[in-house]
Amino acid sequence: MSLPAQLKMYNLFPFIKRILFPGLDIGTRKRMKFAKYFKGGDILTLDAGCGNGAFSFAACKIGNGVIGIDSDSHKLNRTLEFRDYLKIDPKRCDFKIHNIYNLLKLNQKFDQIICFETLEHIKDDEQAIKIFSEIMNEGGTLHLCVPYLNRKLYYGEIISETENGNHLRLGYTFEQLEEMIGKQGFKVLQKDTAVGFFAQKLINLLNWLQLNLFKKFSNRIRDGFNSVILIFLYPLTFLDKFIFTKPLNIYVAAQKILRRT
Repeated sequence: MSLPAQLKMYNLFPFIKRILFPGLDIGTRKRMKFAKYFKGGDILTLDAGCGNGAFSFAACKIGNGVIGIDSDSHKLNRTLEFRDYLKIDPKRCDFKIHNIYNLLKLNQKFDQIICFETLEHIKDDEQAIKIFSEIMNEGGTLHLCVPYLNRKLYYGEIISETENGNHLRLGYTFEQLEEMIGKQGFKVLQKDTAVGFFAQKLINLLNWLQLNLFKKFSNRIRDGFNSVILIFLYPLTFLDKFIFTKPLNIYVAAQKILRRT
């Protein structure tokens, strides 16, 4: 491929990504419903484990200043490129390679913290919640989304014993979350769930294709196949509300309790 053609294709990918945003991950698409609980206005929000920046951009869209952190430098570089493509002011939405255990070194206080699909990857999850409490202003809101404990493994899921990127635990219950965050001065305000029967079936299908049929292809070709499957089958996931099944994810919003003077 000639250099002009390569440049043309390079410029095309952000455009396609914008059309398909928040991406090909079914779980992320379904968890976007939780953005309706975010606090709007000129406040400072931390997105701990920001991934592709979907929830950081959602918070920025409603007026927040946002700092997103992640440990995956490759993923974060793509997120930065996409932010610039969207022409979002870096002063309003910044991304950093950072570890949750070292958040105190940011020397920042936040009004809102988003932590989606991250606690299950952290060995000392209670320490992470403690740190969130320490860097949050009183009255601030913590948004947590984690896998549900009482569920089945999805295809290709690995439960590990070390922090290597895999899940360290199957998940949590609402009661476990409420107890853990309650110890650090948080009071639960809202509960919700995401990813039902058809969404889980679609996740398993895409994972099976990714790990078996498509593994010999390049990432771009695999993304192309997954995009086509997503376009045709994703509408089925809207039927989830009519079928009772155990959710894949649970969500809580909690407020840091104000101290009485």
